[in-house]
Amino acid sequence: MEKLLGLLPRPLQKWLWTLSDLLPDLPGMALRYCLLRRLAHRCGDNVLIGRAVELRYPERLSIGSNVSIHKQCYVDAYGGLTIDDEVSIAHQTSIVSFQHTWNDESLTIRDNPVVGAAISIGRDVWIGCGCRILSGVSIGNRSVVAAGAVVTKSVPAGMLAVGIPARPVKSIGCTERAGESSVAGTAAVE
Repeated sequence: MEKLLGLLPRPLQKWLWTLSDLLPDLPGMALRYCLLRRLAHRCGDNVLIGRAVELRYPERLSIGSNVSIHKQCYVDAYGGLTIDDEVSIAHQTSIVSFQHTWNDESLTIRDNPVVGAAISIGRDVWIGCGCRILSGVSIGNRSVVAAGAVVTKSVPAGMLAVGIPARPVKSIGCTERAGESSVAGTAAVE
């Protein structure tokens, strides 16, 4: 199926992404996975994309293996987005890798340029439902972002982050493998 989709022009592949929501669960998930492998910069194995996931700038998205993005999420990779392995993103979460500027007063704020800033989500991360992950942040390996949190600053590895804006409140016992480091730049445990 993936090879057949590769014969279609990219705009038609993106149109099929939207139509995939009309298919029953398993066929829809299979089509979205095959399309993601064609559209994304990199896509690992065993990636589940739920219904009504809006995906913008997929060519700037790198996604690992064993990742689930549940229904009604908004994923915008304009500024670059890397999602490592073993990540679960609950429903109605928004990941936005750009922000609006308002410096040019001769233009309405709406018409001012946008600036992209990459987002990096580490290995073995759980993002609760209804979260907002904003541009330029990193979420360290084996972290949890609590439901409803708004992440405006990077989250260190092995932490539970809660609130608006999200802040790390509790260590969840990060035991990174030797030689690995967190996305947030913390040294690996040896």
